[in-house]
Amino acid sequence: MSLDDSQKLARRGRIVCSVLFSVFAASSGFESTVTAADWPGFRGRNVDGVSTERNVFSNDSAIGLEIAWKRPIGSGYSSVAVVDGFVVTGFSDGTSDVIVAFNETSGEERWRFAMDKTYVGHDGSHTGPIATPLIAGGRVFGLAPRGRLFALDLSSGSLVWSTSLVDDHLAAKPHYGFSASPLMHNGVLIVEIGSQVGAVAGFDPASGKRLWAVGQDGVQYQSPIPLTVFGRPQVVATGNKKIMGIDSSNGKVLWDYAHGGAGPRGAMSLVPVPAGVDRLFLAFKDNASTVVKLTREAGKVEGKQLWESRSIRNSYNVPVYHDGYVYAYSSRFLTCVDAVTGESKWRSRKPGDGFTILVDGRLVVLTKHGSVHVVAASPDGYEDLASLTVFEDMAWSPPAFANGHIVVRGLKEIARVRVRSAATASVVKRSDKDVPGRTRFAHFLAEVASATDKGATVDRFMNDKKHFPIIEDGRVHFVYRGPGNDIAVGSDIFGARQERAMTRVAGTDFFYCSEPLDDDTRANYVFIRDFEDHLIDPLNPRTTTTVVYGKEMEMSFSGQAMDMSWFAMPKWKAPDFLGTPDASRRGTITRQKLASKLEGVDVSLKVYLPAGYEKSTKKYPVAYVHGGMIALERGEWQRVLDNLIGSRIEPIIAVFVNYLPPPFRPNKYSQMFVEELVPFIDKNYRTIDSPSGRASIGAGFTGASAVACTFQKPHVIGKLGCQSPVMFGMSNEHLETELTSLGGKTLDVYLEWGKYDLRNPDEAWDMGKQSAEFAELLNRKGRQVEGGEVHDGTGWSSWRNRTDLLLAALFPKR
Repeated sequence: MSLDDSQKLARRGRIVCSVLFSVFAASSGFESTVTAADWPGFRGRNVDGVSTERNVFSNDSAIGLEIAWKRPIGSGYSSVAVVDGFVVTGFSDGTSDVIVAFNETSGEERWRFAMDKTYVGHDGSHTGPIATPLIAGGRVFGLAPRGRLFALDLSSGSLVWSTSLVDDHLAAKPHYGFSASPLMHNGVLIVEIGSQVGAVAGFDPASGKRLWAVGQDGVQYQSPIPLTVFGRPQVVATGNKKIMGIDSSNGKVLWDYAHGGAGPRGAMSLVPVPAGVDRLFLAFKDNASTVVKLTREAGKVEGKQLWESRSIRNSYNVPVYHDGYVYAYSSRFLTCVDAVTGESKWRSRKPGDGFTILVDGRLVVLTKHGSVHVVAASPDGYEDLASLTVFEDMAWSPPAFANGHIVVRGLKEIARVRVRSAATASVVKRSDKDVPGRTRFAHFLAEVASATDKGATVDRFMNDKKHFPIIEDGRVHFVYRGPGNDIAVGSDIFGARQERAMTRVAGTDFFYCSEPLDDDTRANYVFIRDFEDHLIDPLNPRTTTTVVYGKEMEMSFSGQAMDMSWFAMPKWKAPDFLGTPDASRRGTITRQKLASKLEGVDVSLKVYLPAGYEKSTKKYPVAYVHGGMIALERGEWQRVLDNLIGSRIEPIIAVFVNYLPPPFRPNKYSQMFVEELVPFIDKNYRTIDSPSGRASIGAGFTGASAVACTFQKPHVIGKLGCQSPVMFGMSNEHLETELTSLGGKTLDVYLEWGKYDLRNPDEAWDMGKQSAEFAELLNRKGRQVEGGEVHDGTGWSSWRNRTDLLLAALFPKR
């Protein structure tokens, strides 16, 4: 396609989209009250993230922002709806999940409605409601996380009707709760319900009666949009497998398309974005996106994929479309992509990860760290036209725009932001966390800044250093010298889906990032060049391989390996038990296969027998190591056992289980473990057949398996060893119930976690914190816990350094 063709298509798309994606208000009083200046629900009037207001920004060089009002609220993901002077959102007040209306002009609270008891965040989610309320026809329609769908009177907040998606419509609550934002279309309330009776349902907005339900597809966190396809207004809804066009008047499926997507940031939270004439942009996979063109032949509508690309990936933000380009977050970077080709035009680390809408031809962005930005919507590059720090807390909701004001909410506050001249506006407050303090490195930076020959100054400094990264005065200075425009460092110390931009010394190819650390810290790191290339530190010979993190510091569920560099602060002590053992100390490994009826697979086992087992007649305690093959390979467990048995621990049998159950499904695996595996080992080897003779051991994801197997059946396992257990799906309440069920049963526990363990500070999950809470719970229930927090990261490059402590706690030499 030529450039002229692309421009013609973009112009045609602008003209047609302005007509086709208007609100269908003529047929229903429930839509007729919405005006061009309103923002009635999720992503605005047309659920495309685009405001229909014009002449908002008269001069790009003089845009200013200032806070009109700000009020405290509670935690939640619900965005904001603004109609008829009411600003409405949902949050948790600590006891209940509530819908609250504020006066648009003053910020005064008008009313509050408790829709359900608070939905407590879990497994990486924040507490509070997710769905955005909808205002239509003088009513507020909302959906609570446990499935209560309801209507309120807009003026008073009084309840008009209520129905339960679970009890009344046979829907199953998604893992993180119901989150579909309701849509009003031609007088019918549309909700994606994911029920046995249908994936999508239409309700009478006056009574709450279900009018129809269609589609046999799973629904998680998707929301529907209005769209006109070949002249016919309809609702377009996405499920886990398909996209459907639905006639809202009768629920008839007009067409469907198997999108082929997957993943929590892909199909499970997919909201289609109109992207030109008969085209939909779909962020349908965690690591890729696509544009689908709708075609019609013989009256039948079908979808055709035009391109698939990694140019937009790994983000919960729903993009916006403007003048032939898609503006989105790809991972944590704002990006512009040609909607025709999928080609990335630019990416920017600024303004930070967040959420986008489009207002008067400009992007309005709320970052997760609470700043609002007006950004040029242009393929020529990133340009910040105005910015303002609004919240000090985290924000996880897209902005709204109504009546010339930006309305945003964080996890603790809601605010209305006025657009006005730059002369009266505030700016984003920035703090430089990368200043290395009063160090020799700081002296070097000052020296190179004033040097005439900066390259020679950097050369002398680099030649004088023997070890990298540079460590001094309780700090690590990561340094990179070489090609690249944007250099960042990802590390255990920052967490998953995180990195730190490195500062470039002006006039050089030298980049640095400085962080204060404890004197006994050990951690991994990797350089990320120009958003794509992942590089080990060429100046540091110490390398390792992680299976916990993948590219872009994404948490790895597949076990795919990534090379990283590592460093240690001066007081870190290297393990002394990983050397080559004497021949006389070496045990043997036998192979076994368990035909599991419960799992329906053959479970491969490697069984370590200590030196002297064949000549002995005594019985041995057994360490069951979940995820055993990787423990042998990356944790060097055979070498560890050879070196520790007889010197620090008693002789033991170790069973390495070569089977990884699907994540978040430990129950079936643990049943197999206690009912099939343990009896199999007891039958084939001389074991101590009692809880005191058995330990369940795991690290990372298999740490959760170790915990589940310990609690599966009382009086089977008496020892538990965990390093950094990833316990998604195991709430503190669940763990307390399991511990209570053990009664007075003896349980020896070794539990450790890293200060820089697997975590994401933006997404409310922290495996180190959860481990600490589990340890506190164990102590409270009378179980003494050995281990605790270590100043290390996550993965086998961390865990293997303390296998001796784990084994000595569970099997001390007697």
